[in-house]
Amino acid sequence: MYVLGVILCLAVTSQAEPENDLNGKVAVVTGGAKGIGYAIADNYLKNGAKAVVVVDKKLPEGLNAEENLKFLYGEDKVFFIHGDVTTDLDKVWHIIFKKFDYVDILVNNAGILDESDPVGTIYTNTLAPMLWSEKFFEFMRKDKGGKGGTIMNVASVVSYFRNPFFWYYKTSKFALLGHTLGLGHEFNYQKSGVRVYAISPGFTYTDMTDQQMVIDEQLDVFTKFREVLPWQTADVVGQASVTLYKTGKTGVGYTIEGGELSVSPYSLMITADELHNL
Repeated sequence: MYVLGVILCLAVTSQAEPENDLNGKVAVVTGGAKGIGYAIADNYLKNGAKAVVVVDKKLPEGLNAEENLKFLYGEDKVFFIHGDVTTDLDKVWHIIFKKFDYVDILVNNAGILDESDPVGTIYTNTLAPMLWSEKFFEFMRKDKGGKGGTIMNVASVVSYFRNPFFWYYKTSKFALLGHTLGLGHEFNYQKSGVRVYAISPGFTYTDMTDQQMVIDEQLDVFTKFREVLPWQTADVVGQASVTLYKTGKTGVGYTIEGGELSVSPYSLMITADELHNL
């Protein structure tokens, strides 16, 4: 198992700007009931966030996450909203702003990996975070009366892996990464004061990676492929999200793989020969 020891290798030679301090910030984390989303919420609270709103379509898991985080950080620190990111944006929005005057951070983490459902994959992993980003971006932007803010989109290393797996999941995350790089471009940031960047986790121990991840005909080769990958825990990704909140640049994609944080490459080629030789 990889540890966080090298996570600070990226760019934390620079200190966090005052507005990039988590103290006093309110964050919304979609898909925050378990896995990477829960780890991000946990680490934000651990590092001084005023409150975290956990949004998840899984009711029992969401209530359990709320209970656990309240036990760790206090009753007023966590607020769970039961909702599906593909259908409930307006409902969740109104609930959030009955509770809080301002949201400083949006983490678009909710996602699925289901190669049998390309439509659901694109709706959940691409269209939903784009629409959530648009709504929060317009609310946060300084040139329209907001105070600025941060949007972090959780993409995936598979968005730039050139391999034969995860056709629809890869497509959905590639599109989300492209949206992030465009919306977060410094030209837009100069007017809006809203940072937008992406984090692309490598293979991480979660419920998503415990399931069958590829189509049946690829199971044999993928079983061998996954054994040579640098795996990491969800908490490592959560800690990386704190580092990026403090130091991340707008319009940039970052990778956290095997506990190592870096700027994302454009593509990483896995050749057919390499797969045949596993």
